[in-house]
Amino acid sequence: MMPVETKTKIHEDSKKLVYQDSDVNKAMDLIRDHGYVTRADFSQMADADWAQGFGKKIEAAFLKVDGEDPYIYFEQFDFKGGDIDSIIFDMDQVGTRDHALDLLAEAIHQQAY
Repeated sequence: MMPVETKTKIHEDSKKLVYQDSDVNKAMDLIRDHGYVTRADFSQMADADWAQGFGKKIEAAFLKVDGEDPYIYFEQFDFKGGDIDSIIFDMDQVGTRDHALDLLAEAIHQQAY
């Protein structure tokens, strides 16, 4: 019998995370416009693994653009009732993690702690 950790690792590795170039470009435009994206913009962000990988894709895409160097940050926050949700944001525009929490709460209609 396999240890639980191995089963979990195998399951995580077999999860296929797909990112469309059009979604990455849309996310870049939204971040340029208002500084962040949430699952209100991309329903796939309900999956934390997908959201974290999406943040990496967005950051990599920004690095390819001359003259743009936003500080892209992925963060998960807990909400009342036990819900956990993700936000990808430009720290230069959003300013603080607390502000990111407030923006996320507003975007997904949750109440922050």
